[in-house]
Amino acid sequence: MTQDGMPKKGNSENLSTKKIESLQAELENNPRSLAFPQLADLYLEKEMTDEAYDVLQKGLHFHPNSVSGMLILTRILKTRNHFPEAEALLGKSIRLAPQNWQAYLMRADLYVRMGKHKLALADFKKVLMFNATHPVARKAVAKLEMLTSDEDIDADSDFSAHSLNKVAKMPEPEKPLETAPFGQTSPKLERILSLIDAFSMRQDYAKALKLLYECKNEFGAHSEIESRLLKLSQYETAEKIRPKVEGKISESKKALIIEKKQKALELLLRRIIKLQNERLVHN
Repeated sequence: MTQDGMPKKGNSENLSTKKIESLQAELENNPRSLAFPQLADLYLEKEMTDEAYDVLQKGLHFHPNSVSGMLILTRILKTRNHFPEAEALLGKSIRLAPQNWQAYLMRADLYVRMGKHKLALADFKKVLMFNATHPVARKAVAKLEMLTSDEDIDADSDFSAHSLNKVAKMPEPEKPLETAPFGQTSPKLERILSLIDAFSMRQDYAKALKLLYECKNEFGAHSEIESRLLKLSQYETAEKIRPKVEGKISESKKALIIEKKQKALELLLRRIIKLQNERLVHN
């Protein structure tokens, strides 16, 4: 034991090795044992990826609906860049355990790596439905709201009277954004509100207010529109609206900015998910 009462590193490693040997013996005696996810997780701690993969494949053969087994296998598939297989496993895990917010978090990370930012945004919002204070999901939603709005429409261009139609004609995401927290609103209004929120986060209140009033003209006195108008009403006078001082940004610079945002987000997600996986093992 150390002075602070914690087990020494050597003792911890010995305990881990003994646990692995115990689980190996259990699975040898009973290949149908449900202990395979725990053994695979211990293998991954020791960077024994191939052994973990083999154990998971055998265990999932007998227990194809083991959510914990599928989630651990997903971690391996992501490191091997087998994204379609990982996506399929996460989809099945979520269907079996729809309240498992960690599965949504893992799939959001996967979608970021695949460049499917709208689907990543939807899953991060789903995480917040079950864990409203999750710091990574909150930051990711804020960043992806801006990133997806930049992809859908040129945020630096002037909005004409037809700006609502431009937003409404955006291509539908590969999967409906059923997780968007706008209540019973149409997909068209959800996309416009997401763009408005992105402008607000960038303190571009003039464009946010312009879109809100266009929304009100088209959709009427909707609660989501009215709440945003009330929040932004303090910026309605011209002197309070922050002007855009920067000039036009070239397309290459925009692409570089988006790439940097994505890389920073991916790095942050990998660190957080690693910490969460470590906590799960210790718990």
